[in-house]
Amino acid sequence: MDDTKILILRTPITIKGDTKTYDSITLREPNVDELDRSAQVKGSAYACNAALISMVAGIPLIVARKLPKTEYEEATAYLAGFTWTPPQSGETSGTDAQTSLTSGGGDPTQPAA
Repeated sequence: MDDTKILILRTPITIKGDTKTYDSITLREPNVDELDRSAQVKGSAYACNAALISMVAGIPLIVARKLPKTEYEEATAYLAGFTWTPPQSGETSGTDAQTSLTSGGGDPTQPAA
């Protein structure tokens, strides 16, 4: 995965009262704090993703929310490469990896079965 992704906006975005016009945004790998804060946003998946785009690109949230759907999807597809969905309660991660020394039956001196 690339370290950054420059998303060229087909239609530049200018927010009323702001002198800056956004004709591109640069996305980078999100950090854990940004992922956590965006996951805490109330509302739809769109709201959470717009918050993450805003944080990662260093742009006002309103600009991220004004992205056309195609460019929004391109941004979220890039960011999805850095995210994962934790297993739901009762599910496993889908791996057979040993998670502790006692996974093999309780005796940490014996290899896992």
